[in-house]
Amino acid sequence: MDKTKRLSTTDYIYEQIKKDIIEFTYEPNGRLVEDSLAKKMEISRTPLRQALYRLELEGLIVKKANGRMAVAPMSMKEAKELFMVREVMEGLIAREATLNIAQSNDFDGIINKFEDITFLMRNSAENERKMDVVSYGSDFHSLLGEYSNNATAVNLLEQINNRVSRYRRLGVYKDPEYPRTLPVEEHEEVLKHMKAKSEHAAEAAMRAHIKRSLKNTIHGLSYLSL
Repeated sequence: MDKTKRLSTTDYIYEQIKKDIIEFTYEPNGRLVEDSLAKKMEISRTPLRQALYRLELEGLIVKKANGRMAVAPMSMKEAKELFMVREVMEGLIAREATLNIAQSNDFDGIINKFEDITFLMRNSAENERKMDVVSYGSDFHSLLGEYSNNATAVNLLEQINNRVSRYRRLGVYKDPEYPRTLPVEEHEEVLKHMKAKSEHAAEAAMRAHIKRSLKNTIHGLSYLSL
């Protein structure tokens, strides 16, 4: 069954607007008009308001003093705070996943899953498919979370994931000088240490990847009209 058919109207609206915000279809600080959104999506105002409220709680939408809704702004301060938390959590997850995978009876099979993702990621980068690079990168991180067996760290990341997702796309989407294959090489570096069963090296490589990602994010911010 099609996933969208299993979603309630509110869930569907929420997912669609969230995607449009994260993918910069709706730019930071851009006004969101209920009437226009309702007509565009061919839905009633009640589920739309419920979806907008959820997005407001998650920090993707803000309500102005005059009651109007707008896409949440992006800032250097927020980027640094988000990536500071992300670096610690992603490093921890990479370390614990490497330890667990090293002890698994299906070590080769699990490693093959990560190799498949990095292969697809590299192919996407070399063919300038920017959205796919980001998507496969997310798959790599999600798989690490699965094998880390650390639900607390994964849940903490999920709480900030939507806001992080906008910043992650900044460099890739907005910066014409963004090195397309660099994130692939960084994921391959993490995987190299996973293969060597070196959990501390995998953690260090992951933290270096997040730090570099923040630098590109900060550069990407200069291409927005904040």
